[in-house]
Amino acid sequence: MVFGGGFREPLRVIYFNAVLYNREYFPEPDAAIVSIFGKPLFKSPEFDFSHTEYYTPEMGRPQSKYFAGYEVIDSPERLAEFKIKAVELENSLMRDGKRFINVDPGYVALEKVVAASTKNFTHRIYIGGRIYADLQLQRRKNAYQPLPWTFQDYTFPQALEFFEKMRNHLIAETAAAGSSE
Repeated sequence: MVFGGGFREPLRVIYFNAVLYNREYFPEPDAAIVSIFGKPLFKSPEFDFSHTEYYTPEMGRPQSKYFAGYEVIDSPERLAEFKIKAVELENSLMRDGKRFINVDPGYVALEKVVAASTKNFTHRIYIGGRIYADLQLQRRKNAYQPLPWTFQDYTFPQALEFFEKMRNHLIAETAAAGSSE
């Protein structure tokens, strides 16, 4: 519990990407993303992204998705910076005005999972640079729980397991950093 006013440093978070891509046009998405985030430390199992047609007109089929977590433990204020870099990367890889890879950075915090978006909506908070923070999961009863607007794939068992691994790694790394100071 927090008492009183005043400024406090935000707790550090661990960054991930939700990577959606067309397997035929973009067989190795990590090769492109490594320039921004480095090699993934954790990856969820890849899954077929067929529960929605939202990206099909642009990306075609078949679409796959996975979550990739990185050894980037930092302030949550970097979310906009990472989303801007991801959009620039997507734009540089377009073919005939279409994207075949969609990279959505986000972070895992002890109490929540937040994704970045370029689109405004009622539950999204503007964080600068034309980027919005989108709360996807909240921590309740020792687990991440969805909200009414949570993207369906963030609730898949492999996604929730991935976010738990990321959270546990964040706890371990934060504790190790604290003991070495």
